[in-house]
Amino acid sequence: MDTYGLLKTALNVSQTRSELISNNIANVNTPNYKAQRVVFESQLSQAMNGMSLTETHKNHMQPGGSDVAYVTSRSTGFSKNGNNVDIDTEMVNQAQNSLYYSALTSQLNGRYSMMNYVVTH
Repeated sequence: MDTYGLLKTALNVSQTRSELISNNIANVNTPNYKAQRVVFESQLSQAMNGMSLTETHKNHMQPGGSDVAYVTSRSTGFSKNGNNVDIDTEMVNQAQNSLYYSALTSQLNGRYSMMNYVVTH
C-alpha cells in the first residue's frame, strides 16, 4: 500500500471512529446500549509486519518497540440499566481522535506541498 493510500485509509478510520464516539456519547443514557470501538492500529501493525524499516537517526522509533500505540477496547462497568458507556472515556477518545486526525492532515498537506514544489520548480 502506498503512503497516500495509507493516509486515506487512516483518515477514513478516524472519521468512522469519530462517528462511533459521537454515537456512544449520544447513547450514554440508553438502556442496554454497548459502547462501540474501532481498532485500526493493531491491524496496521500486522499489515506492516513484512515491511523492513531502517533506522537512519538515533531518535527514530524502533520497529515493534514501546512507541507503537495499540488501541484496545477497554471494558467498562455496567450501569443499572445495562449501559456501559463511560462519558469520561468517550471524551478522552474524542480528544485523542481529533489529535490523530490533525496529525494525519498535516502529513497529507506536507506531502502535497512537496509535490507542488517539485511540479512548479
